[in-house]
Amino acid sequence: MTSRTGERRIGTGLLMVALLLLSGCATNSQMDKEQAASSNEAFYEGKPTLAFAGLPQATTVKQGIIMGDQALARGDTDEALYHYVQVLDLEAESEMAYFRIGQVHMGRGNEKLASLALRSALGIDPEHIGALTAMGVLHLKHNRYAEAKVNLDKAVALDRKRFDADAAQDYDARSPSRAYNGLGVLADLDGNTAEAQRLYQISLSIRPEAADTLNNLGYSYYLDSRWRDAEKQFRKALDISPEFEQAWRNLGLVYARQQRYLAALNALERVMDTAKAHNDIGYICMLDGRYALAKQYFEKALTLSPTFYPKARENLTYVERLEEAARQQVGR
Repeated sequence: MTSRTGERRIGTGLLMVALLLLSGCATNSQMDKEQAASSNEAFYEGKPTLAFAGLPQATTVKQGIIMGDQALARGDTDEALYHYVQVLDLEAESEMAYFRIGQVHMGRGNEKLASLALRSALGIDPEHIGALTAMGVLHLKHNRYAEAKVNLDKAVALDRKRFDADAAQDYDARSPSRAYNGLGVLADLDGNTAEAQRLYQISLSIRPEAADTLNNLGYSYYLDSRWRDAEKQFRKALDISPEFEQAWRNLGLVYARQQRYLAALNALERVMDTAKAHNDIGYICMLDGRYALAKQYFEKALTLSPTFYPKARENLTYVERLEEAARQQVGR
């Protein structure tokens, strides 16, 4: 993802109180650099940095970013972080380095450092589409929907005004795709499935092989009771990412909705134990008003579970009440 060259930049360097130093002591400039380097090291998390001492050291920002990207492509996130942090020693206001650091920490599940790095990137370039999108995704993950929408809306608005590709030194088309995907999730949460599906389609037009977006589109169709359309999208997601657990679960649920119970069981057992798979199918049967069948699945779940299964017991009790209420209604 690129920064907008020529845009106003906001400094992120550490503010130091000017001191008169005795002859022979470090200069203010040296102290600034040392403290900034120490602060930058807080973004590193991995094997001791001495492990990388024998590697060629970057002398320019571009070289450091390339070295980090190459390490990341090899799957070595420790080395990638090392190079990106070294870039900050070369240029304290490198939004590219902060963004890359944020991406790595998001992938590693270290959301605190990811958020700090992404905020630093946005402090330098408030229109960094990648950082806006990543922050939106973080907000969405933690149910901060208003904040997520602000970030994702801004990312999409900026993408619509995409600048000349020659200036896009750090442009990453995946970021606007993820922004549209995130806005689609927000639309689904608001019950606006038509808008959600429109946004997912835009996302897929940018990144057709995005398994997460295909899964989300499938679930949006599921919410609209479009079982066949939903199944198609879940299958596409699994063709791309065969171990995608949420897609397997969703595929199992949509099979159950179509009363294809054996196929549902096979799909669900890919990602959960057999007892839970029976419980989930029973729940779908209960939603569909197939109470007798739901009871069978809940009872089977209780039998299969090696320990007491309170959720299956709760569901069984509830469906028995629904079944009795239905009988009484018929007898009136």
